[in-house]
Amino acid sequence: MQKGVYIFIGQSGSGKGTQVDLLKQKILSLDPSAKVFDLETGNMFRELIKGQTYTGKLTKEMIDAGKLPPSFLGVHAWSHSIIESYTGQEHVFIDGTPRVAEEVPALCSVFEFFNWCPHIINIEVSDEWSYDRLKGRGREDDNNEKKIWGRIQWYHESVIPAIELLKQNERVIYHSVSGEQSIEAVHKDICEELGLL
Repeated sequence: MQKGVYIFIGQSGSGKGTQVDLLKQKILSLDPSAKVFDLETGNMFRELIKGQTYTGKLTKEMIDAGKLPPSFLGVHAWSHSIIESYTGQEHVFIDGTPRVAEEVPALCSVFEFFNWCPHIINIEVSDEWSYDRLKGRGREDDNNEKKIWGRIQWYHESVIPAIELLKQNERVIYHSVSGEQSIEAVHKDICEELGLL
């Protein structure tokens, strides 16, 4: 099976992480000897702000104030992980990158360097759906109504422009899937879009 690159984008609470896991399982069922490379920037940022570095401290202060960390931190987080750990033999799964339009040129240079033709899977949900899911999942960073609506606003202001830029790249294969259905139905739609059924 040809190695694929799958970039999951969508509002917070749209189920990106769940769908990444399900697609991984599907691909491993079709290609049991496959290797997987995971890139999840949300976890990288959570680890950064838990650490004792000066950069981590400043990043935590920015996030606590409802501000978006500068794009160089996101680019550093995912590019460092790719440089250090990607061998070229894996299916690649990326969750939550790019976070802002400023990251897109760097990401597109990765596509060209590694000769990737990535599938962008945009799991689309309404603001209300996103809010309900975030409020219901009980994470520490989801317990404040103002912060939740701030993240939804950030998605519209920062992530949607990044998606539009990505769609202009000739290497990208773009898929839009409704996330406002059961987990199983979303997974089935993704597999259909990717020709895996």
